[in-house]
Amino acid sequence: MNTPPTAAQDEVISRNVGYFTLILGFVVLTLSFLSSCNTTRGFGRDVQRVGHKIEATASGH
Repeated sequence: MNTPPTAAQDEVISRNVGYFTLILGFVVLTLSFLSSCNTTRGFGRDVQRVGHKIEATASGH
């Protein structure tokens, strides 16, 4: 026989679903940051090149 879950069991289930959702969100966020490292590094290099050009122009070279 299947008995309907009690209120306490419902709370435990919804808490576990909430924890799972939170952990899954952190995993997805972490993976997206790790995959964007290459893009961030390229952006940093571009900004560095622009900085060098500004310095060269300011110093008159």
